[in-house]
Amino acid sequence: MTLQVLPPELLGEGKKDTIEKAEAQPYWKPSSLKDGESEEFRLLGCYETGHAIVGWQYASEARGKDGELRFNGYVVTRSHPGTPDDLARETDWSKPDRPKIDGSYVKPRRFLAWVATSAARGRLEVMFIEQKSLREQLTEILQEDEDYTWTKEGLANFSIKISRKGTGLETSYSILPKVRKVPERIAKEWSDQESTIWLPNFFEGKDPFDGKQSDEKGLPAGGVDKRGSTVLPKAKTKKEEQDNETEF
Repeated sequence: MTLQVLPPELLGEGKKDTIEKAEAQPYWKPSSLKDGESEEFRLLGCYETGHAIVGWQYASEARGKDGELRFNGYVVTRSHPGTPDDLARETDWSKPDRPKIDGSYVKPRRFLAWVATSAARGRLEVMFIEQKSLREQLTEILQEDEDYTWTKEGLANFSIKISRKGTGLETSYSILPKVRKVPERIAKEWSDQESTIWLPNFFEGKDPFDGKQSDEKGLPAGGVDKRGSTVLPKAKTKKEEQDNETEF
């Protein structure tokens, strides 16, 4: 049986050095890169296994005790939310006090989320890709299934290097794939941890690192929440990277 790797919604769509910071934040966005920086990842799992999703995210507002509207976090939906009542207003950045613009709202943004492991930090993370150009590049790469293959468990036999060039309106992103066979150690560790993360939880307002909920007790299907684990894989020293380039 062939695994469905890509979320169907994508089809047809036109190095940090500190581990400490990564342990506090298991989510990564390309916008966190600075001009000239890049990061390398291996994709873990796929759409069929609940480790890749496409959805929409919008900024929301709510009234505080003083009656004023303030930012109230982000809301994730499966389909375009339209213009919900709690949609956040745009900010007028041309004025020093940066007031909100009544009647003008921040547009919802489509995203692709995928479980991955970072070569720099060596831990499970969720990549949030909001840039359409990156989604299109990744979709094209993943459809070249003769070159960039997957194990039967849904692990990528390749890595992807995401790079940023420029700042502000001159920013552009690119993806460079590289064939990298999955080491047996990584496959074993993923087998132990894959049930502890379930991205469709986002659509229910739940933590994806709580895993897929069971019918009986609402506990992670894997039985254990391993959030923050640095097992898969451990960050390598520069010497280890030179000695064994494919151990990522």
